[in-house]
Amino acid sequence: MHHQLTADQQNTFLDIGRLIDDTTYEREKKKIYLADISAMVDMVTKKDGNFFIAEIKKSSKRMDNAVLQLKYYLYLLRKKSVFAKGMLKIPKEKKNVEIDLSDEDIQFIQESLTDIDITINKNTPPDIINKSVCSRCAHYEFCWA
Repeated sequence: MHHQLTADQQNTFLDIGRLIDDTTYEREKKKIYLADISAMVDMVTKKDGNFFIAEIKKSSKRMDNAVLQLKYYLYLLRKKSVFAKGMLKIPKEKKNVEIDLSDEDIQFIQESLTDIDITINKNTPPDIINKSVCSRCAHYEFCWA
């Protein structure tokens, strides 16, 4: 993303995500661009007087990644003095998982951003790590073509 490379928009898994997005939570306002943090969130909702930034996912299979994505959005909002909570919504499994941002999360995110900045500024890309999920990734061709 830093180098303005975009994912393969014809990727089947991106299409599935779009279909889930289009056909679930139809009464809620979705795909909200938060300009102050340059992020597109799936939904903003209010529950028990608290605002929630919600992400809609196909399944809970990659829950760790989804939690990190949501915590990053919460971190960006917190930097703007917006204190919200997170909600992962998995319609197929009828799951809603609340996510909070802890001080440890903030430290982890800041360290990760430093590591990302170091990687971005190197003259050569990092070594390829072949994982089972690579073949389904919308960025597959950047690594393997």
